Amino acid sequence: MFSRLTKTIGPVLLGLVLFPTLTLAYCGDGGLQSGEECDDGNFIDRDGCSAYCKVEDMDAPTIESISPSYQATDISTLLNTITVTFSEPMKDTTINKFNVVLEHKTAPLDYDLDLHDDLKTLDIKINQELFSEASHAIKIRNVQDAPGNTLVGSFDGAYISTFMTAKAVDHTAPTVVVTPSAGTYHFSQDITIKAYIGDYTKSDEFLDETAKIYYTLNDVNLTDKSPVYKQSFSLKDGTTLRVFAEDDLGNKSELQTIRYSFKCPAYENTKKVIDKYPECKIEECDYGFILKANTCVIRLGGSDPDDYKVNAVTAPLFASDTPMTIATKPAIYVTREHKGVIARPVLFKDLERGTRIEFEKNTTIKDSDGKPFVGYIKQPKNLYLKDYPINFGWSFKSIFEFKSAEGEDLQFSPPIKITIPYGEAWKQDEEVRVFTYDPSTEKYTEYNRGLYESDLTKKEVTISAYRSNQFFVSQSGTNYNRTVFYDVATHWAKNYIEELYRKGIVTGKDKGVFAPNDYLTRAEFIKIALGAAGYDISTIKESDEAPFKDVPLFSWYVPYVKTAKDLSLIGGYNDGTFKPGQLINRAEAVKILFKAFGLDIANVPDELPENAKKNFVDMPKSAWFYPYARFAINHGIMSGTPGKHHTLRQFLPSNPITRAEMSKVAIKTLELSESLQGK
Repeated sequence: MFSRLTKTIGPVLLGLVLFPTLTLAYCGDGGLQSGEECDDGNFIDRDGCSAYCKVEDMDAPTIESISPSYQATDISTLLNTITVTFSEPMKDTTINKFNVVLEHKTAPLDYDLDLHDDLKTLDIKINQELFSEASHAIKIRNVQDAPGNTLVGSFDGAYISTFMTAKAVDHTAPTVVVTPSAGTYHFSQDITIKAYIGDYTKSDEFLDETAKIYYTLNDVNLTDKSPVYKQSFSLKDGTTLRVFAEDDLGNKSELQTIRYSFKCPAYENTKKVIDKYPECKIEECDYGFILKANTCVIRLGGSDPDDYKVNAVTAPLFASDTPMTIATKPAIYVTREHKGVIARPVLFKDLERGTRIEFEKNTTIKDSDGKPFVGYIKQPKNLYLKDYPINFGWSFKSIFEFKSAEGEDLQFSPPIKITIPYGEAWKQDEEVRVFTYDPSTEKYTEYNRGLYESDLTKKEVTISAYRSNQFFVSQSGTNYNRTVFYDVATHWAKNYIEELYRKGIVTGKDKGVFAPNDYLTRAEFIKIALGAAGYDISTIKESDEAPFKDVPLFSWYVPYVKTAKDLSLIGGYNDGTFKPGQLINRAEAVKILFKAFGLDIANVPDELPENAKKNFVDMPKSAWFYPYARFAINHGIMSGTPGKHHTLRQFLPSNPITRAEMSKVAIKTLELSESLQGK
């Protein structure tokens, strides 16, 4: 047998010898290779040695084009496809993410590869936004054509193409946050609307200053022709707020619809009230109580504490430079004959509380109509924090109102001086701030600093007042002046309990009673955990399906338990029960609370601190609660308790958690969550 292409040489007479016709190899190499039926040499044996030979493809493939092109600039960060065109069909098994890499700073990006049916065109599908103003690289190596020839690159055997992205295009809509949120309120609310850059809503550092906020009230259609929000406004009647924001690039947030309603609060010890918002007036109190500042207060000793007229002293009528001191009378009476003028200096003292009012000589007093005042003036009336909305971080040490005895606003010229002594709750070496309060708008305004001064030596603050007002004397901090719960006044958890109360997460067991050493049931703790983690429990609806077989639909806790189950905070027991009335232990409590806050329990060192390893003797690593207990200890949320018979501390995972312990854990977890989110 001979190779496929041959030359034929006819008969040749050499001497007397006649040689036959010879067929000589044309494309062979003179020998048979392994697997060849005939001498094909370095050529392709396509049909067994037939009439011709075809030259084998031994040339390496090349890249004809790539888009974006080599060293292209200003490429959009939203680029989603890079296209590579090869010079010939490629072997598809060599097109993979090991051989074709898209990267930024040597780190691979998220992409997929799509080789077209022609096997020459490759699309690199990008699944993420590219880095802005940065170099990106496409590296291709070890890819082969159909005969098995490998692409040769100029960089260490690899083909490398780079491109530079442009500045990132903002395509994220602002996030609108409305404060307060939808709900039912007992007093007017200042509505504040803010637009943030994307999801960065935890700090005003990320306010979107370019965004315009459009809003409407009372179900009016909202468009970009609607009013633009400029400053906070007050709502005191039920209404529907619709709002969205649009930044300077045209990115629009989703339309929000927020509904507010208002109703009168529940009044205690009342017999007859006008329960029609916004009047909300008490007309008559129960037996044994009297009406005072729209509140029913207990009648002390059967006497009327407002019976000041009988023992009032008449203000001085005739001029003198000698001050007159009034210290044992409940009120000063200004008659018509005074014509609104107190003709001599008066020092009006309250010996019991230590407050003082000083009138200069010829002090003119006018009523709210600008007419000379006629009536009674009493010492400032103490007010209570619970009756006022607290919306900023000052600790009010003394809250009082100065008006006429009948509640009429007064004007003074020159100003009177009102002196208030420091109480036990005051920080003796800290500056004092004074605010006034407007009941009609429920807004606080810092009082002119030139009109009050505090004396650290005398431990008192003196306010110059040109008109009657409600004064809030404050110092920085969060421990407010009033006693919230009488049974925690000296308790170690007092601050945690009162902070939880101020945040609206707990209300106590009874008026003025918190019961800090009582234990919590599993159902009670679920409600507190949801509230502490920021879930609006007032919006949780009643359920029409029992989440566990021992959680009856008529129980108060069913919506909270169902919500917790839907959020995967709880799973119940293997027998399908939840045991809502069973006391919750310390291990269960921290697990549920941490899951409610969405904390990354694994994102802490696996080992406890050295002091904790030595001290905590009841925390085996194999225990299910170990990650949660470890997290609590590492972050100072729990500190354990000393053992009874040794000095080592214990976590006591199976012990029921007290209401006081719950308060500390909830506040500490809330503070940790806020710090992790950069609040």
